[in-house]
Amino acid sequence: MGNAQGPTAAATAALNKAELEELLAHTHFGPSEIKSMYKQFQRETPHGVIGKAAFREVMKQMGVVDEFLQDLIFRVFDENRDGMINFREFACALSVMTRGNPDEKLEFAFQMYDLDGNGFISQDEMTKILQSFYKLVGPLVTFSGRKYDSPAQLVQEFFDQMDANHDGQISLEEYKEGALKNPDIIQGLKLFN
Repeated sequence: MGNAQGPTAAATAALNKAELEELLAHTHFGPSEIKSMYKQFQRETPHGVIGKAAFREVMKQMGVVDEFLQDLIFRVFDENRDGMINFREFACALSVMTRGNPDEKLEFAFQMYDLDGNGFISQDEMTKILQSFYKLVGPLVTFSGRKYDSPAQLVQEFFDQMDANHDGQISLEEYKEGALKNPDIIQGLKLFN
């Protein structure tokens, strides 16, 4: 006794009232859903956290095979940037993805696209992201049926529509304002509902 193994001990502990209340305040899940997710998380993660390698395996099983895209998603889940996803981070990100309002989903997507975390999306960042999507799905086709033969075409249109002050980068505000005017992005926000 007295020789608890850090994360392993944390993984076997019950969710306390304060943690539950925090998750209720920061997610769109109810108490029973959180408790059920927590139990499943404990069963699947013996150390109470998900590392990048395990996360990549889950993403592969979901059909996301591109490591760059896997890393983008991991980075948004790993809110404290410690290289691990704990239950709180997991529940909060999953809540936004599956039940978040349009504003929350736009912020989630913006964080994913802002590769260097400087608060702006550059053309280079968007090009890297769309090149990965292009590898994953082939020619890019929007929900409205518009086809793009190359990521560069879509990046140019994206910036023409969203870069309101024409400074070569898109702020969170520009992204939100532009996205809410774009029927393809609005449709994309509904994918996880």
